[in-house]
Amino acid sequence: MKTQLILFLTVFIGFHSRATAEEAKAPRQGQGYNQTNTMGGGVAPIPESGKFRVFILAGQSNMTGSGQAKELKPPHNQPHDRIRLWAKGRWEYLVPKKSFGPGVAMAHQLAEYWPDDTIGIIKVAIGGTGILSFQPDWTRESADRTADGRKGNLYRDITDAVKGARKVSDFELAGFAWKQGGKDMKSVQLGNEYLANFEKMITTLRDDLEAPEIPAVIATMLTREEYENYDGPTSKSRPGAPGVIKAQLDAPDKIPRVVTFSHGKLPCRPDGIHFNTEGQLKLGRMYADAVEEYYAD
Repeated sequence: MKTQLILFLTVFIGFHSRATAEEAKAPRQGQGYNQTNTMGGGVAPIPESGKFRVFILAGQSNMTGSGQAKELKPPHNQPHDRIRLWAKGRWEYLVPKKSFGPGVAMAHQLAEYWPDDTIGIIKVAIGGTGILSFQPDWTRESADRTADGRKGNLYRDITDAVKGARKVSDFELAGFAWKQGGKDMKSVQLGNEYLANFEKMITTLRDDLEAPEIPAVIATMLTREEYENYDGPTSKSRPGAPGVIKAQLDAPDKIPRVVTFSHGKLPCRPDGIHFNTEGQLKLGRMYADAVEEYYAD
C-alpha cells in the first residue's frame, strides 16, 4: 500500500510539474489591451441617450503610441462626457496618464462630428508585432515567423474585449482602425502575403463579431502616386516594404468597406520612427477624417 501511494504521488507530482511548465510557456491572454489600463480616467457611466459608437483600434507601435500624456492640453487631457475607453474590463473615461496613440484625437473629433452620440474605443496593440499575431487561425508557430508568439493571440484579445464590453453595454461597432505593417516589412515573403492576411483577418472578424458592415480604415505611409513613382533603394532591413505598402493601397479595391489613407511624414520622436505627441494627434485626426468621409458617402 505504501509503495502504491509513493508511486501515485510520484506520477501525480511529475504530471503536475509538466502541466505547470506547459502553462508557464503558454502566452498570457489580454496582453494586447494592457496599455489601455494606463489610459483610463476612472469608471464612467454607460450612455443612456444617442448612439454608442464603438471603434476597434489595432496594430503595432504607432497605434499603441508614444505621444506623451504630460504634453496634452485640454480637452485631450480631461474626461469627456461622451468618450469612453474599454479598460480594466469596464468602460472608463479616456484620460491618458503616460503615453497615447491616435485614439485620443480621433475620439474627440468624432464626438464633435456626432454631437448626440458617445464614442467608445477598444484598443488592442503591441509594438513590434506582425499581422500574423492578429489572425483568426492563430498559432504560436505562425506568430513566431515574426518572433511574436510569446505575445499571445491578439485576434482573440480583440474578440474577448468586444464580447466583454457587450456584456455590460449595448453599442454599434462603427469602425476598425489599423496601423501596422512595419514588422512584416522585414520579409519579402511576409510582404507578399500581407493583403491575404489582412483580408482573412477583417473578413473573419466581421463574421465573429456579427458586424458585417463595419468599415476598416488603414493608415499607410505613401500615396498611390508616391508608391508608383518611387525608384529609390529598398532598405536592407525592410525588404518587404513594397509588398506591405502595395497591399495597404490595394486593399480598398480588393476588400469591401475598406478605406486607406496616407499619413505621409508626421512629426516623430528622435528615433525617426515613432510619432511624437503632435504626430499622434495629427494621425488621430486623419483617422477621424477618413471615418467621417466614409459615413458621409
